[in-house]
Amino acid sequence: MSGSTLISRTVKLNLSQGLHIRACSKVVAIVGKFNGQVRIRYGNRTADASSMFDLVQLAAVPGSELVLEANGDGAEGVLDALEQLFSLTAEPEE
Repeated sequence: MSGSTLISRTVKLNLSQGLHIRACSKVVAIVGKFNGQVRIRYGNRTADASSMFDLVQLAAVPGSELVLEANGDGAEGVLDALEQLFSLTAEPEE
């Protein structure tokens, strides 16, 4: 989105199983409600947070540092929701 400010935040991945299929689906659900772009970086890899395929390929393990980037209206809110998810040690019930 041209003209939008990119917001970046570094968070620790505390989920006990890391960024696996179920956690990735939760990320996609959170980002799907957002009208903007969200990317997640882990090491030298970057994923479009709306893509299950991209997220799984990050292969982020518990304790990893992730860089969350978003732009668009409500970017702070979507980063807050992702940070809250990643701060959990166990996944929330469906």
